Parts: sequence; structure tokens; C-alpha cells
Amino acid sequence: MANEEKKDNRSASEKITDLENAVMALYQTVDNLARDTLTIKEAIKLLGNKADSIIKAATSGEAITDENITRRMVQNNVEDLAQKVKNMVAQGILVATDQTALDSFVVGSELDENNNTINPRLQFAMYSLGQRQEVQGRLVGSKPGDVLTLEEGKLKFKVDEVYQIQQPTAPEAADTGTSATAASAEAAPTPTAPASTDAAPAEAAATESAASAEPAPEPAPETASQAV
Repeated sequence: MANEEKKDNRSASEKITDLENAVMALYQTVDNLARDTLTIKEAIKLLGNKADSIIKAATSGEAITDENITRRMVQNNVEDLAQKVKNMVAQGILVATDQTALDSFVVGSELDENNNTINPRLQFAMYSLGQRQEVQGRLVGSKPGDVLTLEEGKLKFKVDEVYQIQQPTAPEAADTGTSATAASAEAAPTPTAPASTDAAPAEAAATESAASAEPAPEPAPETASQAV
């Protein structure tokens, strides 16, 4: 018959392989779409920052030059990053401390060989450094005000603020006449992929502050000089 459907002569193994290939192609398409969406969001954020900087420069009577705009964009980034830390402190996620440990969240700045500030703000969780144990080792034990050489040939790092990342704890069990101990929360896992070696102490990456109802944050390293 002319309308008779063509018989599928593929074996079961071939059908499974074709299905796997189709699913993989779909996954790659979705992943690419997610990456494109993130890129668009970052571009919109950058455009908004630049527009805000131009307006502030104009209203202050400054010349609309690349130098003035860049300076204000960096300052906007500093304020944005500082606000994220304030939010996490207010939520009880971060608690100020006076010495860096492996479970610390560090805020600092980058200096040149003459101690001039090159990047006014970097902030990151220690475990976001991944497998860069040498850098972690130089940071452990440091205190606010310390100036460190984390990597030879790179900018120096000044420790400005140190916080301890608080881990969530399970609610206490109801009293049933027997003693019960709340289970301690697991520490946030160390990322398996090492941080980039192109920036000291880590490559910048945008992140949002964790909601109070979520587990302890895993913020990627952030820098005020990002996307300027």
C-alpha cells in the first residue's frame, strides 16, 4: 500500500544509541541557551552600570571621559560587593573574625609593588580557591591589615576583612523524654575544579548572595574590577 508506514529496521541497540545522541544534542542546546542568557544578563548589568556612571559624572560636573566613567563603574562595583557582604552578615551567614581560616570568607584589595591600590575590592570564600593549596596556605592565619604576596610576579593582596562562614544546623528534635542531639550540617564541599591562575588570588565571577533559608553560600570570587 502507498500509505503503508516504512518499517524501522534498526536494532534495539541502534535505537538506544540514536536516542542517546538526541538527548545529548538537546542537553547541549539547553546548556548553550543558558550560557547565552547569562551573557546577556551580564551585558545588561554592565550597560546599566555604565549608564549610571555617566549620569553621576554628568550631574557632578565631571568630564565624560573613559577614565572618569571607569572610576565610577569600579566604585559602583565596590558598593555592590560591599552590600552583598552586609546582607550575608545581616542574615547570619557571615560572622566577622580576626584571623583567616579554611572556612573563612575574605575581603581584600590588590596592590602594586609600591602599595598603590590597583583593584579596590576582591571577596571570596577560601574553599573557592580549589586546589591552590599554596595560596590558601599563605592566607591562613592572616589578619585584617596584613599585606601578602600570594603568587610570585602577581599583585600583592591586602586583607581588609575576614568572616567565618556559618554552617546551617538541623532543628532540635522534639522532646520525647530522651535526649537528642541535632545533627551538625556538612561543610560546603570544596570545588573539584581549580580556580584560574590568571588573577590573584582568584578569577572574578559574578554571584548572588544566598537567601537566608538556603544552606551556607558558596560564593565565587568577586572583584570590583570585573567587567569594567
